Amino acid sequence: MELIFLLLVFSSVSALSSTAESELICSRQPIVAQIGDDVILPCHLEPPVNADSWTVLWTKPGLDPKYIHVHQDGRLMFERQNPSYYSRTRLFMDELMTGNVSMKIFGVKVSDAGEYQCVLPSVQKEASIQLSLGSEVIGSHQPITVSVGDDAILPCHLEPPFDVTTLTVEWKQGTKHVHTYRSREDHLDDQDQNFKHRTSLFHHEMEKGNISLKLTDVTEEDAGKYTCLVPKLQSQVKQDYVTLNDSEPKDDGHQENSDSGAVIGAVIGGLIVIVIVIGGLLWRRQRERDAGGYQGTNQDTNHRTNHESDQGTNQEAIPLNTTGRDDATT
Repeated sequence: MELIFLLLVFSSVSALSSTAESELICSRQPIVAQIGDDVILPCHLEPPVNADSWTVLWTKPGLDPKYIHVHQDGRLMFERQNPSYYSRTRLFMDELMTGNVSMKIFGVKVSDAGEYQCVLPSVQKEASIQLSLGSEVIGSHQPITVSVGDDAILPCHLEPPFDVTTLTVEWKQGTKHVHTYRSREDHLDDQDQNFKHRTSLFHHEMEKGNISLKLTDVTEEDAGKYTCLVPKLQSQVKQDYVTLNDSEPKDDGHQENSDSGAVIGAVIGGLIVIVIVIGGLLWRRQRERDAGGYQGTNQDTNHRTNHESDQGTNQEAIPLNTTGRDDATT
């Protein structure tokens, strides 16, 4: 009998010693889940210890009530569980004997993201783990260019898309608060004065993950890099950048002056062409006149030469006649 008692004491001491040496270990890396999927938050004792008879608590800090799953006396204590997790959690009962105290969550919701704690009160051990939603915030890959005075849309959405109407969405330009959305409505108390009454989100499209920002009446001060941030998407790509470039507004007066200058230049060019054509015609006509006068001079000269020749011939014939008369007289 004494031997049996000693064996029980030794066994209890060994168990307590093993328990004291064991460490409760949860994943140090955030667990990423898609909306609607099932996810396991891994947590176990190392070295393994039988936790079948222990109380296992899973809690979520900041939640009221904070209990996500309460395993006590070999069963789930529904009365202590937060209503948003009813019928959505369970432990791996057949693996408690090997120290596996992991919890499975069914049908992940947006509100499930955040920090969880696994607590073993009987051995005063606890560890924390992070659950993140597997969506990325995606902005524009190209700068957005808009003229001063126009409206601009800075595109940003979640991929894969899901309803963000219950989340916080923040738009910033450096340290300036451009636009904040929280609890299904805009919160603009901290909005930078430069953006007052000029920003809005597409509320009717936020259910599809569209968190684009509309900026009206763009000014030169608006140019720069903007950050789209969803704080709830922890450990993931939770922000993206959109660059806004402004361009000079169209100068209508300058355009009109340019058009007038073009018309005047065309008129002057046309006049120059006309002057050149008329000058060419006058020059050609003058040449024709000069050529005609030269031919008339030549004809007069030839006529006078022929006339003088005829007179010379007549004069030479007269002496012959005179001589004939003299001979006859003689």
